Amino acid sequence: MSVLQKILRADSAGSTAQKMYENTHVALAGLVPVALLAPEGVILRATDFALGVAVPVHAHVAINSVISDYVPKSVMGVTRWGALAGTSVALLGLLKLNLTGPGITSAVKELWKKK
Repeated sequence: MSVLQKILRADSAGSTAQKMYENTHVALAGLVPVALLAPEGVILRATDFALGVAVPVHAHVAINSVISDYVPKSVMGVTRWGALAGTSVALLGLLKLNLTGPGITSAVKELWKKK
């Protein structure tokens, strides 16, 4: 299986993809509290970048599991390409938010800020 096939079929790409999914699960469990409690600074910035990678990767593997379980085989290939496109857009959007915007954590905190 080529690298592209492993990315497209992330749910059935073998133990490496499964391990990556499990690692992002653990990373998210640790990063979210840090993001909520850390003051502005280097730790929060590093947490934002880690979240910007972990969230799309975790979601990509998970959505491929849904595709395998529920999408008809006749459209599964197109659906997997769509999932990869969505993952790519999310990854680039979060990267842009971290590089040129306030960062993921600050943007999310703004949603709950009282006006």
